[in-house]
Amino acid sequence: MEQWNNVELTNMSKKSYTLNHAYDAAEKLNKENTAKSSNSNGTTADDSVAVDNDLLKPGSDVRPKVEPEDVESLLRRLYGITISEVKEIIAYDDRNFFLKEDSNVKNPLIVTHCPDGYVLKILNSLDSKKEDFVDAQNQLLLYLAKHSVKCPRPVANATGKFYSVERLNGNSNVVRLLEFIPGEIFHQVPATKHLLYRSGEYLARLDRALKNFTHQAYETHKTLWMLQSVPELRQFLYVVKDQELRLVCDEVIDAFEAKVLSQLPAMEHQIIHGDFNEQNIVVEQAPNQTEYTIKGVIDFGDTSKSPLIFEIGIALTYMILQANDLANGGIFLSGYTSLNPIENSELALLKYCVAARLVQSLVMGLYTHTLHPTNEYLLVTQEKGWKLLQKLWRESFGDVDELWATTGHQYLTQSNK
Repeated sequence: MEQWNNVELTNMSKKSYTLNHAYDAAEKLNKENTAKSSNSNGTTADDSVAVDNDLLKPGSDVRPKVEPEDVESLLRRLYGITISEVKEIIAYDDRNFFLKEDSNVKNPLIVTHCPDGYVLKILNSLDSKKEDFVDAQNQLLLYLAKHSVKCPRPVANATGKFYSVERLNGNSNVVRLLEFIPGEIFHQVPATKHLLYRSGEYLARLDRALKNFTHQAYETHKTLWMLQSVPELRQFLYVVKDQELRLVCDEVIDAFEAKVLSQLPAMEHQIIHGDFNEQNIVVEQAPNQTEYTIKGVIDFGDTSKSPLIFEIGIALTYMILQANDLANGGIFLSGYTSLNPIENSELALLKYCVAARLVQSLVMGLYTHTLHPTNEYLLVTQEKGWKLLQKLWRESFGDVDELWATTGHQYLTQSNK
């Protein structure tokens, strides 16, 4: 295996293809997807059932089935790109490929060439049914780019669209091309207090930029990875073999329903990134500097219209995991609230959000690993995650609000940030 940004990549050999059939089969495949989601008498289910069908079900394997030759043929047919290199980036349930153009071949379909390369994203079969949400992501990325947020810009294909639906080995999958953002990934560098604070500031700026963005798709979009879906995890708990750990998961889900989900209507909602973690943050080191700063953010596949406090809780979870210190979550929080203050009533819900996200990540990681046992990326948070969950839930839950407040205050008063 090679390494790219410290993420395992798989080399793929180049082959030549001659393709002359239609570029875009999206309309036909959308009809096929719609037909598959209809009920037995041929009518379309009502909205509530449709939303429920959007959630992953136990036993489902939605990961795209893609062969090496599929990737290069897609690039040549959809984008007119002849590649010099292509490597797979390990992902959760999509397939992502880093690529660079062959500088010796002209690619007239690409109007603005990205010298750093591109990422070809092939969405899983479940998300590929939600074309309106794919459009929403593309529009969101274009919007953020105009608001000085460094993120992957979508690239139009041969028909001028920012995505297409392709038939790949029997399944319909959305295919997109995004510009690549060079740099190091957060998890590759030390999670210093400075970087934790800057991460909080950056997420606050991102959320402020997203505050005025709207798209109709977000009004109905729902996935199992939204914190609103935490109760759905009960049907996946069979993968947790340790009875004590399963009991903790049950307790967290019950408490999250009672303490947090019961208050949803009163919470501030907006579009959120939904997965601000150490794998999705690009960092850079300034010349003659020892500390890192945030350069940009990637992977907007978990964006949703959700309570803003869920954004903070999800990010806080991964910051604590990366720092390997429950207390230092307060430094991230102090960075966030310095630019985007949060009501104390909602701040008090953060510990429930962190516990719920830990359960979500741990349970779904175990479940997906049963389908793809060779994908070790799925188990990234397991060892540290279970330890943190038990420490938070069993040892520190009553004191964690004060711990975060104290740690954040100490950082602000004892450093120059």
